[in-house]
Formats: sequence, C-alpha cells, structure tokens
Amino acid sequence: MTSDSMTIKYVMDTNTLIGFSTWNPINLNKNFWDKLGVALEEGKWVLLDVVVKEVLFGQQLKDWCKKQKGKNLITDLTQGDRDKAIEINNKYPMIDQNTYKSTVDTYIIAHASNNNIAVFSRETYKTSNETLYKIPDVCKELKILHTKKPEDFLESIGFRN
Repeated sequence: MTSDSMTIKYVMDTNTLIGFSTWNPINLNKNFWDKLGVALEEGKWVLLDVVVKEVLFGQQLKDWCKKQKGKNLITDLTQGDRDKAIEINNKYPMIDQNTYKSTVDTYIIAHASNNNIAVFSRETYKTSNETLYKIPDVCKELKILHTKKPEDFLESIGFRN
C-alpha cells in the first residue's frame, strides 16, 4: 500500500470486524472502539447492514453494532448492490449453493464496485483445489482495491493512538 492509503475508503468484511473484537476486546480497548466509531461517523469507512447481521456471537460486538445502527451509521444495501452481487456471483461463483455461505461477500464486493471504494477482508485467495472464488480473487478480477492488512485500513481512516 502506498501513502495514498491515507485517502482510501474501505468497506469492512465481517471477518475483520470480528477479528478486531477478538484481538481488541471492547471492554478492554474502549479507546480503539471509540476511534473506530468516530471514523465511521466521519464516513471514512463503511459498515454494511449485511455484515452487522452476520455478527451472531459476542454480545459486546453486537451491542457496539447496535449503537452504530442507532446513530444511523450502518449502510443498507441498495437494489443496485443486490443486482451487482448477482452479476458478480454469476461470473465468479462465490456462493456455496448448499449452505449459501459467502452471500455477504458478494454484497461487499458489489457495494465496493458500485461506490468505487476498497475492501478490507482477511480472506486469502482460493487454492487450486477450491472451486469457489473468494473476496481477493474477485477484487483482483474486477480491479477493486483490497487489503487484508489491518494497518492499511487503520491508516486510511486516520487512526492514531
């Protein structure tokens, strides 16, 4: 990532949000979570409604998300995002047709594509024995900036200690 990362806006994947809450528990790192919330308020990153709905465990994280929703900081998918997600999955199959796992991933990429923003996800590229595409694969195909490094995301939102 270049110094331009300071101006990049990201949409966050569920795995990164949960990862932050695992390694920076809200009750032990209030300052971190307050700053993350302020950056969300300032529109420096995007938290999608479908990502929040994937947070099923961790009451503190669920409460934090509920607080952001109460401030109207959660971004709802548009019909354009939903349409683009279908288009993406048709061209680059991501969704497991038995479990529907990775449906949210298509929405994240669609929203990023429709809004010319980057994706922050800890996913790795698919392996040669995997048939379904993953976030980094599709981002590469669609030329959407993607990072899995927390420092890229945190720098881009102006996070400081």
